[in-house]
Amino acid sequence: MEEIACFKNIQKSYDKPILSIDKLHLMSGECLIIKGKNGSGKSTLLKIMAGIMSADMGEIYYQNSIFPAKKRHLLTADSIYLASKAYLFDCSVERNITYPLHFKKSKKHQNSVEEVLRWANLTHLRDKHPDNLSSGEIQRVAIARAKIINPEIWLLDEPTENLDQDIKQKFYQLLRQLLEKGRSIVITTHTEEIAHNVISKTLQLADQKLSL
Repeated sequence: MEEIACFKNIQKSYDKPILSIDKLHLMSGECLIIKGKNGSGKSTLLKIMAGIMSADMGEIYYQNSIFPAKKRHLLTADSIYLASKAYLFDCSVERNITYPLHFKKSKKHQNSVEEVLRWANLTHLRDKHPDNLSSGEIQRVAIARAKIINPEIWLLDEPTENLDQDIKQKFYQLLRQLLEKGRSIVITTHTEEIAHNVISKTLQLADQKLSL
């Protein structure tokens, strides 16, 4: 496995310290599962890694360069962040899924729209507005949107919430396929189910620190 990125000395505080991460490596073909209590900082860490939120201090090693962790959007072009409560745009299911493709310079890894719609069992919902979808259907759209752009780094916050068992099994199969292709995956979860279905390394986040 090769290192894709490394986060060092990541510090984040609100009214009190939330994160103090000494070092976190993202390796190709590896799935990291981050567990911790509610409020432990799991989602905050993922958002910092995704460039959605800036850290107070720290460094990111990426593509043979060093950047301050305050620099946001560094990994945006090569990563996807899936929030626990997926956000969809004010347009149809199909347009939501294809929306990120307009910002991708390379299309060599893009899956076909029809293939992704079938995979997520969304073909019959392709023209539906998000307001008319269930929470599970919204989550399926978000996963399909991630699948179609096929990024190097997958950052997933409680990705299996609201999914039925059939879609969960498809999702686990997708994760296994991504790892075979050398993708790097980081998942936050409060259950053991993902670890039972995907070869992974589990880290605990507690008292601002990560540990095995």
